[in-house]
Amino acid sequence: MRPKSVKLAEQFYAGSILLTIALAIIGWDEAVATGGVALAAIVNVVVIGITIALLYLTTRRASRVALWLLVVLTAINVAGYLFQVAGGVVAAGLFGVLTTAQTVLGVVAIVLLFRPSARAWFSAAVPDEELA
Repeated sequence: MRPKSVKLAEQFYAGSILLTIALAIIGWDEAVATGGVALAAIVNVVVIGITIALLYLTTRRASRVALWLLVVLTAINVAGYLFQVAGGVVAAGLFGVLTTAQTVLGVVAIVLLFRPSARAWFSAAVPDEELA
């Protein structure tokens, strides 16, 4: 059985993914202006798809490799966010609020995945009984 911290992490990271989708929709015109429709679509689909796959493998299949890849992806997101903050280019309004919330949700989820109960579950490397 998955520990509560893993279940909560899944919910928080899923919320982060939903905000990522919302940000992709809101920022679509700017992304298209920067790289064209094809590039904008491919980048968004690939990034969101990989994130969903990593979340599933981490929280449902207890994959430690996926966990660390999710940590790296989250660290890249945090670094990008902090770079924007340091440069004073954090978007104003709704986009800025959603970006901040998306980053915070991802970080909170990762922290939950390193709580003692979650670490024990990953060490046991037993997939979720609900899926068996």
